[in-house]
Amino acid sequence: MNYPVKSISFLNMLIIALSILIGCGGNGDDDSDILTPAELIPDDDDIRGWKRVGPLEKANDLESLYDIINGETDIFIDNGFVSGAFQIYGNYTGDTFNFAQVKIRIYDQGSVENVAKVYDRVSTGIGIPWNGAGIESRIDDSDIDSYMAEFWQRNYFVQVFIDNKTDDALNVIKLFAVHISREIG
Repeated sequence: MNYPVKSISFLNMLIIALSILIGCGGNGDDDSDILTPAELIPDDDDIRGWKRVGPLEKANDLESLYDIINGETDIFIDNGFVSGAFQIYGNYTGDTFNFAQVKIRIYDQGSVENVAKVYDRVSTGIGIPWNGAGIESRIDDSDIDSYMAEFWQRNYFVQVFIDNKTDDALNVIKLFAVHISREIG
């Protein structure tokens, strides 16, 4: 067959363009693999022995965020807050509560730039750097009877609190933080 050169050139360009478009899928830059904060909340026993206590709380606007975190909203709202998920966990054997409670806060700040600002601005300045989760992470042991792990990864800012100050408690919040970090990917 004799095809005009223009037809072959157009066909080649069309194939190249389609190949580029198809090849761009799955590289992690599109939003199809972005999870909501609620989807990042661990299930019961994802961290062995730890189960959710009470309902999952979600925030999608200033008012709901304000209600859940008692007014500490400015830093999040001023830096692109999209949504958040909040869950409390207890450690149980059967029906017996054994340990302290773990509180999880996951905020979607919409972009890497926004979440990095939040991470920097919520710092007490005395957190201990920790390289166990996310892009940047720290452990805050400044409270007399609790620990907190904080990290950011992709567009998420994560806080994990435990109302106990033992080595076991510190290990528990690290397990939660690492689990969430892996879910974020």
